[in-house]
Amino acid sequence: MRIIDAHAHLLDERGYIDGLLCAMDACGIERCCISGLGALFGFADDTAVRGAFRQHPDRFIGAVYIQPGPDTPDKIDRARQDGFRMVKVTLPWSAYDDSAHYPLWARAEALGLPVLFHTGVVTTRVEAPQERISSWNMHPMRLEPISRAFPKLKIIVAHLGIHWNDDAAELARMRPNVYVDLTGEPGGWRARVDAVGVEKWLWWPGAFDKVLFGTDVHYTKIARAVREDTERMDRLRLPAATREKVFAGNILNLLGEDAA
Repeated sequence: MRIIDAHAHLLDERGYIDGLLCAMDACGIERCCISGLGALFGFADDTAVRGAFRQHPDRFIGAVYIQPGPDTPDKIDRARQDGFRMVKVTLPWSAYDDSAHYPLWARAEALGLPVLFHTGVVTTRVEAPQERISSWNMHPMRLEPISRAFPKLKIIVAHLGIHWNDDAAELARMRPNVYVDLTGEPGGWRARVDAVGVEKWLWWPGAFDKVLFGTDVHYTKIARAVREDTERMDRLRLPAATREKVFAGNILNLLGEDAA
């Protein structure tokens, strides 16, 4: 079965790319969609991400980091020209659905780039009051107006909303262009997902047709994330066709690639 990690990051650590590639090989992960959010998170930046996917075009898919407020649609244009194929969004200076940010979503829609939105409480390596961080601005329901204004925009709600799980799940159920991932640290909110039972939120027939596999962890924890996701699918007795969509088909479809 093909596995594409739809939500991974490039950390600012010596040898991280080599470590990530080894972890991918050990877990059977074909490709990773990677982004860098900079020093505030302890991550690399867009320049390093570009270097990684150019050096390993068969293993990495680049997601450019956009911060609504300081960043403009021109950054998305330049990123697309540089070979980036996704957009990663977090830390908006105002709510995601602020009309001031609509030019960003319009540009991503026009270029056919999936947009991965962080949702829920955000953690950074250092405090940064100058960034105007408000997790309320990243509530999953902030994406509803965007999904309506830009019906062809491919929206991915990261972490199933973290603690706004009901809202994120129902948004994916009701809006055709909204997907979710279940990424996060082992032992963090993912442990609650399994303790409560993810079927509490993803309860409807075909719910996992809107789910993307991703890790969003240090490469040393990727194997655990793959194992936990696989065990969850076993418990839920998901059919093979659904697992193929979760592990690769859904993200490949959003990227405009053939999942076969």
